[in-house]
Amino acid sequence: GYFIHDSLDIIFNHQSRSSWEYLVHHAMAISAFVSLIITGRFLVAAMLLLLVEVSNIFLTVRMLLKMSNVPSPALYEANKYVNLVMYFVFRLAPQFYLTWYFLRYVEVQGQGAFLTANLLLLDAMILMYFSRLLRSDFFPSLRKGSAGRDVDGEKFLID
Repeated sequence: GYFIHDSLDIIFNHQSRSSWEYLVHHAMAISAFVSLIITGRFLVAAMLLLLVEVSNIFLTVRMLLKMSNVPSPALYEANKYVNLVMYFVFRLAPQFYLTWYFLRYVEVQGQGAFLTANLLLLDAMILMYFSRLLRSDFFPSLRKGSAGRDVDGEKFLID
């Protein structure tokens, strides 16, 4: 439900152009979860993957703090470090554990092949998002010029 709702929110708020990769990410997640639910296999993997969404709390707080220009930089600084830890604990670690598990123990045919390919693509996307997060919060001098700006010239989801 979350992935469907967030995708519709992006589409209805006319952010599709600047957020197309999130739509691809959500489509991959939806297809994987539908596959898991229909077959009834790998349901523990699905539950583990849902842990990934815990880090969204801190990513959303980060985005809201940036958008509101909160006068307290200490709050943003604190969230920046908590966000980094939560991103690793709830996003990177479970995702890579499942990828390792699927590559090592799951048959590479049928649903196993589909889910393994899905995990590998999601791994690439998660690493891309992580590098953006690191560049933005910890290495701002490495940020790219105007890439990722929405129609108002403000950064939306990339920053």
